[in-house]
Amino acid sequence: MPTSRFVLAVPFLALFGLSLAAGRAQDEVKVTLQPVAGPVSVLFGQGGNIGVSSGADGVLVIDSQFHELVPKLKAALATLAPRAPSFLVNTHFHGDHTGGNEGLAQGAVLLAHEHVRARLLAEKKAKGALPVVTYTDGLTLHFNGEEVRLIHVAGAHTDGDTVVWFKGSNVVHLGDLYFELGYPYIDVGSGGNVLGLIEGLEILMAELPDDVKLIPGHGQVTGKKELGAYLAMLNTVTERVRSGLAQKQDVDALMAAGVTRDLDERWGHFDFVPPRKFVESVVASLK
Repeated sequence: MPTSRFVLAVPFLALFGLSLAAGRAQDEVKVTLQPVAGPVSVLFGQGGNIGVSSGADGVLVIDSQFHELVPKLKAALATLAPRAPSFLVNTHFHGDHTGGNEGLAQGAVLLAHEHVRARLLAEKKAKGALPVVTYTDGLTLHFNGEEVRLIHVAGAHTDGDTVVWFKGSNVVHLGDLYFELGYPYIDVGSGGNVLGLIEGLEILMAELPDDVKLIPGHGQVTGKKELGAYLAMLNTVTERVRSGLAQKQDVDALMAAGVTRDLDERWGHFDFVPPRKFVESVVASLK
């Protein structure tokens, strides 16, 4: 089954950092493609799931995983269309979503929220890896016969998150606003906050059609029901932590009180974000 769960075998810094470990780990990564709806497909490999729209107007790609995987990603994209991408959208700045920018974006227009460009510049990324079109709130592309909306969600996973909504295909790529694998990574140090994440997802849930197909940043393609369960988990843990903080509990006390215990069977198997790490990010968000 196509899956991005291979990430569980690679160190945390590789998942959210700049590059894959060289050699054997890179060779073992298998890039697979899954049609979603209309011209939209998803590529699973190493790092963030890659969305693809391929049709008469060309190819649009969402995120780029790692530089070392560019040859495999190009080979997979070539099975959809012989031409290079016309557009590459970054959902946020983390290395497992932008590491392949320079290789995949050759000849393409690279788009992202303005904070993504600023953070990649701060990391001294090469010019070819930088977004050349940036926006504050979002923008709309008309591509492959449908409206493609780029929507900024503020202060959620990071401070520069973008949701990509293929209106005609009824497909939404949520980037790392949605970790189908388990508890999410909230990058508080880069402007992320669980409250912004919850607010952004609640706004989206009110607008999404019941039969929408959702591409998460990590994990399998799901629907609105599954996203609702994820949102319920975020709300539950956040309220429990808020209550515990009001009683002067620290992270140790919160974990001892079992703020995630009844949720861990479903959400606690993502090794890179174990329950405690998630609770730490919720505490940091609320403080």
